[in-house]
Amino acid sequence: MPPIAPSSRSGALVAWLVTFVLLWVVATVFAIYYYVDSTKTTDKLTALTSQYNEILPVSAIGGEDVTALKSARPADNPSMAVFDVLKKQRDDLATVIGAPVPEQALTSAQTTLATAATQAKNANVPSLPPNLNGAVNSLTQALVARQTEVASLNTQLKQAQEAAAQAAKQMQDNQATLTKAMEAARGEAQTASATLEADRAAKDDQVKKLIADTENSQKGAQEQLATAQSTVSDLNKKIETQARIITDLQGRLGLKRANTADSVVRQPDGQIVRVPGNGSVYINLGTGDQVSPGLTFEVYDRVEGIPPIGDNATDDALPKGRGSIEVVRVGAGSSECRIINQQPGQVIREGDLIANLVYDRNTKYQFMIYGDFDLDQNNVSTPQDAEVIKRLVTQWGGKLTDKINTDTDFVVMGKEPTVIVPSKDEANDPIIQAKAQASQVANDAYQEVKRQAMEYRIPILNQNRFFYFVGYFETAKR
Repeated sequence: MPPIAPSSRSGALVAWLVTFVLLWVVATVFAIYYYVDSTKTTDKLTALTSQYNEILPVSAIGGEDVTALKSARPADNPSMAVFDVLKKQRDDLATVIGAPVPEQALTSAQTTLATAATQAKNANVPSLPPNLNGAVNSLTQALVARQTEVASLNTQLKQAQEAAAQAAKQMQDNQATLTKAMEAARGEAQTASATLEADRAAKDDQVKKLIADTENSQKGAQEQLATAQSTVSDLNKKIETQARIITDLQGRLGLKRANTADSVVRQPDGQIVRVPGNGSVYINLGTGDQVSPGLTFEVYDRVEGIPPIGDNATDDALPKGRGSIEVVRVGAGSSECRIINQQPGQVIREGDLIANLVYDRNTKYQFMIYGDFDLDQNNVSTPQDAEVIKRLVTQWGGKLTDKINTDTDFVVMGKEPTVIVPSKDEANDPIIQAKAQASQVANDAYQEVKRQAMEYRIPILNQNRFFYFVGYFETAKR
């Protein structure tokens, strides 16, 4: 290969350089053109996207709402744009609502709802739903109900009109019948008037005779009344005389009655004859004195004697002795007793007196046991404790009576019943009211027994005084 000259190399280099520059210029021009074109396309796309977003977001294009709108295209125009479908639905809805122009459909519907709600409230129709469909349904139901009511009222009106017509016809018939009856009554009245005039003279004579007979009867009755009054006055005087006689006899009976408070209560039944010790004593009562095991006595000092009954209303100055004894073995002339209670600081000695209010070797005293008693001293009175006292009285030789009379010797009374007084809150409680009435009745009966005993001057003992007088106070609490 022949060598290349230096000038040829320079020309080729220049040619290549020129070609490269031309290509670079062309490429630059094309780059600028396509850049400008791409910028315009991007701006146009941005503008179009902004316009589409104002109408329909890109994210909603494939959504259920757009799909439903596509399905709502009319059969005769399946390629209708979705926006045109929306416009058609809007126009149809506006036509149904009755809006002047489609743009006022919502305002018209809201106005209609507000007007319907106001009218429904004034017509006493229940509150309407906040939507047009619900409001229309509610108003339709209300309208149907009102129409049904109107139809029912029309039926009732028709029935009332028919009843009124029948009543008017019946009234006319009754008026005609009444007119005939009045005419007949007038005729009878005229006849009766003539008869009355004829009878009046005879009746006047009868009335005069009756007046005379009545005056005579009144005169006789007045005479009988005066006689009766005189008889009543004489009888009242006799009653007053008999009452004075009865009062005088009662007073005399009270003076003649044996004073059991002194002659019996303070009379000893025996005495202590021997004190061997070991809690035992012997008394001067035996088999011939009607003494039995279990009989108790109160032991009293032989010098001080047996105290009086005292005030039955309180437990002050109770007739306490030196102690209490109980018969355990009965002998021929004496009986062994055990000491069941001994008062502090007291010593039972030979010669001390013994007494039991119920026991008497010669007499059977009559006792009336009344009320509820508290033997164990726990502040709870029961009728069962009263039965215990009655059993003791009969066991020790006494007699029981259920009413007070001149043969009653002693009255032993339990705790006075408490009268229940209901409070204001309990005033209307029937159970408490019944209890209050029962307590008042019980207290009245208790006071009546006490009054009768005082009237007959019969000694009255409460529970504790009775137990001390029979030597049973401590035993009763066990």
